[in-house]
Amino acid sequence: MKMRKLVMTAMALALVGSVPVAYADHGAGGGASDDRSESNSSDGRDDRSGKLRHKVARIFNAMDTDGSDTITLDEWLVKTTAKAERQFDRIDSDDDSLISLEEFQAIGPDRNDDIDRDAVRACVADATGDDVPERPARDTAFDEIDTNDDGFIDLDEFLAVKTEGATNRFNHIDADGDGAITKQELAKALMQHREHRRAVRDCVEDQRETDELLG
Repeated sequence: MKMRKLVMTAMALALVGSVPVAYADHGAGGGASDDRSESNSSDGRDDRSGKLRHKVARIFNAMDTDGSDTITLDEWLVKTTAKAERQFDRIDSDDDSLISLEEFQAIGPDRNDDIDRDAVRACVADATGDDVPERPARDTAFDEIDTNDDGFIDLDEFLAVKTEGATNRFNHIDADGDGAITKQELAKALMQHREHRRAVRDCVEDQRETDELLG
């Protein structure tokens, strides 16, 4: 687990570094076909690395509104608030500024309703080395957000839970705990996110293929 985190950190540092990666010369003994093969492989890696580097830069620059070359919690929460307000309006289908349990449960159907979630969580945890928390049922999640127990979720309650989650993610990404996220920390978080999504996709696919084989 510690070694995986060290590798991810090193990759993040290389990703946002300004010095291009140098590849060693294979010497006179290498054939032309080997040179072409190595060149094609390097070009593929460079292309993927370049795309990811540009994506990190786009995300970072969009959030670093004061141009300080770091992202503060206040800057992080600006987009969280805007996104949460859009989500609230989308869920509040009758536009009464309140989300009922029925509206909350009507949120788009889960494409993985046929999946054994416990098995997928165990599979992802094994693949990534990270614990995967269990997602609560929607009625349980509703009760947790409805802190005043009036049977509805208002915007303040909705924003509070979204802000808490976003703050926890900020603190997790801010590895050195200095209250600001650097490009290196953002790059590492993005790569971890991609790794997690890939693991979920692979575990779901494995389970479905197993179910199909079993008939």
